[in-house]
Amino acid sequence: MRIYFLSIVLMLLPIFVSAQYNNNQQLQQSRSFERQMNTQNQKWASERDRADRQWGQQAMFNQLNNKNSKTQKTLVNEEKNKEKLEEKTTKLNADLKKQQDKLATLENSPNNANSDVQKNIQKTKEQIVKSEEKLNKAKTELETSSKKVESLKKEMEISLTKKADLEKKEKEEAERKKKQEEINQALLKSIKSDK
Repeated sequence: MRIYFLSIVLMLLPIFVSAQYNNNQQLQQSRSFERQMNTQNQKWASERDRADRQWGQQAMFNQLNNKNSKTQKTLVNEEKNKEKLEEKTTKLNADLKKQQDKLATLENSPNNANSDVQKNIQKTKEQIVKSEEKLNKAKTELETSSKKVESLKKEMEISLTKKADLEKKEKEEAERKKKQEEINQALLKSIKSDK
């Protein structure tokens, strides 16, 4: 009976050994497959993250370009407006000077006591007051316009700095992407060589 039992065990032993060997082989294959899948999933995840970052950066880049364009147009218009206001101020200043000279001439004239001359003096004084008001208003507008031009120039400078920073980040991201791709290729090669 013992011999019979031993012979059965010896006959079944290769089957158990073969099953165990197949089981180990399948386990190794499944581990290798898991590593490949994990590597591939990591690669896809990093590509998605990169794509999301690139999309966000591209959106910011477009937004900055649009803002720069609008600011540039506004700046050009405001500089033209400032030039017109400077010309207007110069013209009003010259007109005021002429009226003041006219008033001085009328006041120093020998016919000063004449009622027509007095009316002209009064009329000229009123014109001087109006001209001074116009000149003050033009100077205020010119000052406001100058401040706006300076503000727009600073805004453009800040925007251009942001654009340069964004371009630098895009360049760094491209380099990072290239390095990550090299690492992924090396990992895939090492996994293939493990098989």
